[in-house]
Order: sequence, then structure tokens, then C-alpha cells
Amino acid sequence: MIYPSELARLQSLPEDQSVLMAVVHVNPASQDNHGDALTTRVKSALNDLGVPPTLGQRLLDDVARAREARGKSAVYVLGEGIDERFDVQLDLPERFHFGRPLPALVQAVTEAYPPVGVLAVDRDWARMFILKQGELTELRREQNTELQDVDRDDLTASTTAVPGAQGAARAQDGSGFSAQGTGPRSDSGVELFRRHLDALQQRFYNETAQELARLMKDHDLNHLILVGPVARLAEFRAEIPDTASFEVVGETNVEVGTGSAPEQMLLGRLIPLLEEFAQTEQVRLMEQLQEQGVMEMERVLEMVQQGRVYLLVIPEDGSQVNLFRSHNREVPYFTARKDAQESPLDGSPMERVTLEEMLPQLQALYGLEVRRVYGEHAEKLVREYGGLAGLTRY
Repeated sequence: MIYPSELARLQSLPEDQSVLMAVVHVNPASQDNHGDALTTRVKSALNDLGVPPTLGQRLLDDVARAREARGKSAVYVLGEGIDERFDVQLDLPERFHFGRPLPALVQAVTEAYPPVGVLAVDRDWARMFILKQGELTELRREQNTELQDVDRDDLTASTTAVPGAQGAARAQDGSGFSAQGTGPRSDSGVELFRRHLDALQQRFYNETAQELARLMKDHDLNHLILVGPVARLAEFRAEIPDTASFEVVGETNVEVGTGSAPEQMLLGRLIPLLEEFAQTEQVRLMEQLQEQGVMEMERVLEMVQQGRVYLLVIPEDGSQVNLFRSHNREVPYFTARKDAQESPLDGSPMERVTLEEMLPQLQALYGLEVRRVYGEHAEKLVREYGGLAGLTRY
């Protein structure tokens, strides 16, 4: 997993330092990685980029070890004084870069899927997780011990026989029903027992919902997936208030009890739900842009520099979008106009860079949140929305 502190450190690499950055799909389950296929593929990509042999060999030497590690993809940052590999539990598209540091390349990996909360709950257990970068981390585990402490006999001790009820014992002389009767017992004790269990269960769900709200807030999570038996999830959802700060985006179950379900089993059910949710979020975002957003590269860049845009939406990783920025970092200026030779602010020369290279500077200057769209949504952003889009503060 790539942590924020590690990403911040990579963002501080000097621009004049040449580094090799790569996202390599090393999942041993993939047929594309059997035998020498992985090494051959990586070597070909390095040759195409013109990576110096000694630097490229550092990557090749580690790729085989990465395939035996726990990640499905390996993210590399290699250069003078830096030798990093991050194992990520996601099947990511491969990418190779050599030249100036591209912190946005690593950042894109951390944002491939949005982090979500996961609650596995039934009558006996409540387990809270966070699912981030394909890894499931358990935050809290709580057992409903009150149900185990209930003494059924104590709660049903008031049950009495019902004289004359069908099935009651006959008097010994055969003349009729016994005065005491030994027939079916009154269900008053059984009902008491059930009501007591329901009250305990209600309290457990209520306390779990309160703790869930706290954990979701503490970890800045806006979306939740529920795991457990259908009936139990329906009961628990009734405890989530309509005003909750998070949204339930999926439900599933596992073949074993939630208290003993291994994390790998949970992941097998959660990843497809996460992928489906990510697609839904992209559809929502594109619809919001259509209704409320600003579009076209030059217009969006102008509004970014006016501080009016808070959310910038880009196609894929931004590596295919070429823009221009002023060489003088002290007086920044950005444009999409190809005829811009110098900055209108101070006359400094303009340089042609990719949007991916510019992102860290734009984010630092204007406090932008960046969202990436993929596949058909990225194509639509380029074809119909002019390549860039944004949502405005006002």
C-alpha cells in the first residue's frame, strides 16, 4: 500500500532528477506473467524508453521477487538515492516512465478505486473494515456477548400448564381432564424470551451503528458496503439514520459466519462491488458535469487560475493531454493555446508539458481536487467536453 507520507515524499523529488517510474502487473495468476513473459515484457518497455542499462537492470532484478510477493501490481520509483517498490493488491494497467519525476503517476494508483468502509454484521458479530488500494484492514471487532449470557430457563420459568387444553393429560380415573393439566404450556414465557432477545439485538445494532458513524468520520469515509445475512442487514439498516454522513453502496453475504469469515473470502465478494461502485460514481460525475460543470481546456484553465474551480476532471492519467506553462514558477501561468510563446504576466517563455506533469503544481497552487475518468467516460470527456472539465465553487 502507498501511504500519504510516502506520496508526499515522492512529490518533493527535484524536477531535474531523472527517475524510472513504473507500474508493473506482476500477478502470478495471470497467464501473461508465466515463465519469462513478465521479464521479457518489462525489458522491451525499458528499451523503448531508452532507460540506462544499470537503472533498468535494477528494475529487472526486482521484478521476479515482486511476482513472489503479496501484491498483484508493483509500483517502482528508482533513481539516484531512491529505490522504492510498493506492492498493491489491485490488477492495474502497466505504465513505464523515464525522466522528470511524475508524482501524479503514483497518486493515480492510490486513487484507482475510492476507499470505502465495510461492515460485516449478524446477530453475533460486528466487524468494521476499511477497503483501500485493494487491501482490507480490520478496524474493530465486537461480539454480541449479551445473547450468550441469556438464561432461557430463567425467562420461561413463569410458564404454566393450561388446564383442559388439547393434549392435556386425562385424570387417572378416565373421567376427564386432570385439574392441573399437563397439556401445552402457555407461550407467555416464550414470548418474554423472544422480546428479551429482540431488545438485546436492537441494542447491539444501535451501539454498532453509533460506533460505525464514528469510525466512518474518523477515517473520512463516505461510502459503506454491508456484509451479512439478508435478514440481518435489513434489521441493521433500520438503525442507520437518514441523516447519516455516508451512503450504503452495496451489500453481499459470505458462506460462513461473519465472525469467522477470512479476509480473503471477504475480498472476493467486495472487489466486484467496488468496481461496480466506481463505475457508478463515474456515471454520476459525468452527469453532474453535463448539468453543472464548465468545459473546454482553455476555459477550465482560466477559471482554475481565478480560483473558481475546486474539482478538476481529467481523462485517464492526463499523460495524453498537452498544455503549456510558464517557465518562471514564481509567476505561474497555464494555457492550452499552442501559439503562446511567452507568459502575458511576466514575459517568461512557455514550455510544453503534459497535464500529468502539471497536476502537482496546479493542486498546490489552487487547492484542486482531481478526479480521473476512464474508458468510455475519458473518451467522452475528450470528444464532447473538450478534454477537461471542472466544478466551480461559485
